[in-house]
Amino acid sequence: MLVILLCLAACGKTTTNTDTPANDTPTATVEPTPTETAPPAAELLPLSEDAMTFSYLSGAGGWQTVMTVNRDGTFSGFYSDSELGEAGEGYPNGSIYMCDFSGKFGTIEKINEYSYKLILTDISTAKAVGEEWIEDEIRYVAAEPHGLNDPFEGQECTEFILYLPDTPVDSVPEDFLNWWPLRYSQETMTTLSCFGILNVTTNSGFFTAQ
Repeated sequence: MLVILLCLAACGKTTTNTDTPANDTPTATVEPTPTETAPPAAELLPLSEDAMTFSYLSGAGGWQTVMTVNRDGTFSGFYSDSELGEAGEGYPNGSIYMCDFSGKFGTIEKINEYSYKLILTDISTAKAVGEEWIEDEIRYVAAEPHGLNDPFEGQECTEFILYLPDTPVDSVPEDFLNWWPLRYSQETMTTLSCFGILNVTTNSGFFTAQ
């Protein structure tokens, strides 16, 4: 009888786990701080000098546009057209149409080893188009930045192409070459000997000195 009672007591005993329970609280995951990448530097124009002078002129007549272009795409220049025959009261010495301007090619994209696409993003003129004034018996008339606008549509152009020296002449528009000062003096040349900027809308061209 005693043996039976001892067995029953052993079977009914409750065992208590006195071990310290494991910490079930989730551990917060610390994500690594992403490395900040600095934005790429703006691409510069591949000019041979920090600033270069480009000219747009026909060689005939009294007009020209001259602009200085910097490697960062900014530029400034002037347009002038002398019309001595346009004289009148107070300006017997004729008239001059002119424009002082500045701006920037804000987008510069390489097309190939010889050329870069330029997008004109900013341009301003010193005086409003059509403004007139008289100095030294000459009438001055504020005009558009000739060569950077479309004279037929009366609006500015935005797309241009920079051509580097050694660009094959057969890879550029024929009308553009007509503005190249050496076009007719050295017709056997097969590559450009200077930098050129093409106005894609009008096919007019600016060129550096030879």
